[in-house]
Amino acid sequence: MKTIWIEGIETAGLIHDLAKGFSEKGYRVITFADKNPFYSYTYDIDKFDFINGLKKNGLIRYPLLTKLKTVWINKFKPAARTDFFRRLQLAIFKREVDFFIPVFQSHFISETDFSQLKENEKTRLIGYFLGSEIRVYKTFCKQFDVSPEALGPAYLDESVVQKVKKLRAFEKYAHCIFSVPDQMSHAKRPYFHLQLPFDVSKFVFNVNQNKEPVIIHCPSSTDFKGTKHILEVVEQLKAEGLLFSFTYLRHLPHHELLKKLSEADILVDELYGHGPGLLSFEAMASGCVVLTRYYQVSPASFRPPVIPVTQHDLKEKLRHIITDLNLRQELTQKGRTYLLENNSLSRVTTDMLALMETSPDALKAMHPDYVPDYETVERNYLDNETRLELEKISF
Repeated sequence: MKTIWIEGIETAGLIHDLAKGFSEKGYRVITFADKNPFYSYTYDIDKFDFINGLKKNGLIRYPLLTKLKTVWINKFKPAARTDFFRRLQLAIFKREVDFFIPVFQSHFISETDFSQLKENEKTRLIGYFLGSEIRVYKTFCKQFDVSPEALGPAYLDESVVQKVKKLRAFEKYAHCIFSVPDQMSHAKRPYFHLQLPFDVSKFVFNVNQNKEPVIIHCPSSTDFKGTKHILEVVEQLKAEGLLFSFTYLRHLPHHELLKKLSEADILVDELYGHGPGLLSFEAMASGCVVLTRYYQVSPASFRPPVIPVTQHDLKEKLRHIITDLNLRQELTQKGRTYLLENNSLSRVTTDMLALMETSPDALKAMHPDYVPDYETVERNYLDNETRLELEKISF
């Protein structure tokens, strides 16, 4: 039985769902993530109880010796603790782990360790990108016509070099990469479309659209989702006399959010990043019509039945969907069908495994979903100072 190690930051149950999907395909899955107050999921390993987690999962050959060594390091060389855990994890990978999927970030292993994964000839590194860990917002704003002021200083105060260096490490050492274009401005290597997995059994599908629709907006980030503009549009439509109710949600436990989605008719998700993302798919699974920005030149494998919007046409399109009950009912059914056909745990993990298990030579011969044009990005969106800094990156 092959082993898949999934590690990182939990987002909307993604690590939990990937683990379940791979397990159902007959793989041994080890999850290493911090407990999130918004989710009730548990994981195999916690970084604050790392050794015991390894022991419980039978990953330590000499548990007593390892325990004693950990106690000694904690007492006499606490600064060496993280490095000890890193080396221990790399040794376990070399012995037992066939696939390593870092989600957003890893805890002890860093990009500088990826060469060791390549050299151990057992562990295949899988790139699985969700957004801001590699998205360079300064480039993103220029390439996709987004006002930097709309995102706010928190997004633009970033280390371009650090993000691109992370991306380059994956491009050099990963077996395959799953991502989407609006976070891959600086990509050079071809990659495959990232389909988000969903355990549809967790969702209550609301088959009825109310004549006076219930609209919700639940931003993880008010700046990046365009919340200010969305709220302004909602108030303008109310002033026009349109009949609907609107709920603005933030920081809900996940099970409460799912309940709200099942009671709603329309989700207005995001205006700047390209969706549909995790929340949009959760809304589709619950019976909501989704309005979100969408990358219109996506591959044939990614054509979800959402209403594509920008800050320029949100008012017009939201007004239309509020007043067109038949269209809402049609999109509700299409959304659910699309999700079942393209984003079920079985479908997503089957498609991922087909690439993960393919030999490196055969993978190179395959047609990827996206082939980056980095020369155009350099020419049109990078200033000379940034270009020179990025040219220094090497592995």
